[in-house]
Amino acid sequence: MMVTVLVVFLVLLLINQGVSQTNNSQNNINTPIISFCDRNPPIIPSSFINNRNSSLAEIRRKLSRSDVFFATAQSSAEGDLVFGAAQCRNYLSTTQCLACFDAGASQLTSCATGKFAYVFLDNCFVR
Repeated sequence: MMVTVLVVFLVLLLINQGVSQTNNSQNNINTPIISFCDRNPPIIPSSFINNRNSSLAEIRRKLSRSDVFFATAQSSAEGDLVFGAAQCRNYLSTTQCLACFDAGASQLTSCATGKFAYVFLDNCFVR
């Protein structure tokens, strides 16, 4: 009996117990890991900003569909071509993906008018 208890104790001692983590909309999706903001201004800042905002809105619209985790968009109205892309981890809900995208897009729009920018967050990236 004592040997059995000792063996069970040793087995339990050696088992690596993991800690479960939830992934809800409040858990790490708005935490930037790394970001970059180019300092080279576009040719026509006002058209760049309009095209950037249009591209980000189109990406958000695409990500709002169920089971869509990657989206791209581009806009070239009024001059400066802007290409954008975003990808969310595939286990996120649409709401979680959009919350992460919104946090990333907010980082990018605070980049003033640099022609190139990206941000990696815990659960998505936006460029």
